[in-house]
Amino acid sequence: MTEEKQVTDIWRKYRAGVEHHRSKNLYRRDERCWHFYTGDQWWGMSQGGQELPMENIIKPILKYKIAMVATTDTTIVYSEMSENLILQEICSELSSFAKEEWERTRMDELKWKVVKAAAITGDSYVYACDTRPESGAVVQDTTPKIEVRMIDRSAVYLADEQEQDIQQQAWIIIAERLPVEAVRRQARENGLTEEQIELIVSDAETDTRLNNDQVDEIKQGDGKCTCLVYFTLVEDEAAQPGETQKKLRFGRSTEQVVYQPMQEVPGLDLYPIAQMRWEDMPNSARGVGECEPLIPNQIEINKTLARRSLIVKRYGYPTAVYDAEKIDNPVALQKVGAVVRARNLSGMPITNAVQYLEPRTTSGEGAALQQELITTTRELEGASDNATGQVDVTKTSGEAIKAARDQAAMVLNDQAAAYKSFVEQMARIWYKLWCAYSPQGMTFLYKDPEGGEGMLHAIITPQALAALDMQIKIDVSPADPYSVLSQQTSLDNALGGGHITFEEWVSVLDANSPVPAAKFRKILEERKAAQQALAAQQAAAQGQGVPQAGQPDNVQQAAMQAAAMQGGGMNAMQSVPV
Repeated sequence: MTEEKQVTDIWRKYRAGVEHHRSKNLYRRDERCWHFYTGDQWWGMSQGGQELPMENIIKPILKYKIAMVATTDTTIVYSEMSENLILQEICSELSSFAKEEWERTRMDELKWKVVKAAAITGDSYVYACDTRPESGAVVQDTTPKIEVRMIDRSAVYLADEQEQDIQQQAWIIIAERLPVEAVRRQARENGLTEEQIELIVSDAETDTRLNNDQVDEIKQGDGKCTCLVYFTLVEDEAAQPGETQKKLRFGRSTEQVVYQPMQEVPGLDLYPIAQMRWEDMPNSARGVGECEPLIPNQIEINKTLARRSLIVKRYGYPTAVYDAEKIDNPVALQKVGAVVRARNLSGMPITNAVQYLEPRTTSGEGAALQQELITTTRELEGASDNATGQVDVTKTSGEAIKAARDQAAMVLNDQAAAYKSFVEQMARIWYKLWCAYSPQGMTFLYKDPEGGEGMLHAIITPQALAALDMQIKIDVSPADPYSVLSQQTSLDNALGGGHITFEEWVSVLDANSPVPAAKFRKILEERKAAQQALAAQQAAAQGQGVPQAGQPDNVQQAAMQAAAMQGGGMNAMQSVPV
């Protein structure tokens, strides 16, 4: 009798999650959706040894809806709910830094993957962490180092699959496949004994991974093993009244060994995981995607196309009928320009030995059914040609196209709200990570909002971070070509009508405007510099004093005096050129 393995508590929770996923057929359903979206639509079905045709209607429908949700300019804005001017200024600096972090972490690229995965399978997840080491080095390093990565939904296991708020989960597990050598190295760094390290071995837990099988893994070294990242929120007994009452604990485990013991992150009172659900299902933590409901129609369209193709190949061409006693090489009848050898044809024409059956005409019902399925499916999904903008733009105004697309996009309001909620989750996670990993203050660089070429250096004390009663607002604006064209046309009309000046027109141009805004701004700056130089020469000629460049005017002096009266501003934050 073999001795039963002693598995960890984390592994037992993971196995319970695996059983839930299998009971819902989650692994195969997700894999099937991805195959149908990418075009492998005969996956899992018998083709009779042939390469059968297919017409992918799922991909254009989903690409249109994904683009309608993801093609937006997203801006994170941190707002302070109180009227404290100092804290409001800190929020402004955090908003500037968040914009830089958005670019550094390539969130504009990642958001497309997040929205696409949610549309295909129903929901998607992004994990964020601060890569500074969990040690005393954090005290010395005050610059945040946020990293984000996307997680397949089948690799995320929840304590309660009926709880839709991810922050209310008792625990969350992320499963991943890592080389055994790398895991053993981490175990040694965490102080495990060699006896414990020997229990870290490769396994065959590949059926729980999307599009991953044992034959897909390269066999080298000791292979790979399933590793679990375990998160849980516990009560913070050391928290004072008014402070956060929870703290995050996390650890890492294989089947038999917890190779990274549980650690606490004081000040981090939420899971660093953001979720986007495409469409909610009552009493379910998972979302409903667009792909799976379309698969039955897609299968029927492909089968109808395959039947039509087979009928055409079988009956759509002339068929040779020959006398086997008179034709020596009947195979030549199928070749262009081949010589056909015949015997005993004296006194008898060749047409008596070889004849052809004319092609049969087939019913158009199959083609009509196929086209009806395609058209009806696209219209029911709100992805017809008019909705997706597949029209002649030379014959239609940008305003008309935009109006039609906006009308069609109304059915995606839920998805747009879900995406906005996802960005808000990411913004709050970033802020909490900044607070938790900056016990000695937070230092960051951001671009000069006045347009200067240099970077500004901001320092925020931990007391100021903790004092913020943060409210997060997400600014979202459409960025599709027709919306940009419509906005630009409105600005041009206002300028042409004399309602705004050229300087005002240039000042409101967006970065995605088709107009070369940067070049216009440079021209205006050169004009301004020339005017200042001319004014200085005139003043010098008249023997009058000229204000020095950069000297504050009355308004600036009043603003500086008001800021000084606030007091304590420099103790909370300093912004200096680098």
